[in-house]
Amino acid sequence: MFDGSVNELTRPSKPRKEQKAKSRDLKKEKKQKTLYISLDMNRKLIELYGEEGRRQSVIVEDAVNLYYYLKLALGEKKFDELMSAVKKEDPEFLRGYMERFRL
Repeated sequence: MFDGSVNELTRPSKPRKEQKAKSRDLKKEKKQKTLYISLDMNRKLIELYGEEGRRQSVIVEDAVNLYYYLKLALGEKKFDELMSAVKKEDPEFLRGYMERFRL
């Protein structure tokens, strides 16, 4: 029989070293977020994926970086103008608009 006290029986066990290692690994893992996009955006993403032959996550990461650094480089007002030009979804109009930004 058990010759210890009742407290020893009811006390939680100490975490094993394996569990600590697992929790450390989980902290290092990349966190994945769910991205909700429209059907049109999904079509564009699939088209880019086919043309580029890259993973969708890489394409989305590139898009986020482009958005972020353009916003920093252009400033709020010019960036909003650029985004309104992009929303027209007319490549020729956008090409003409981008001519103004050439150095």
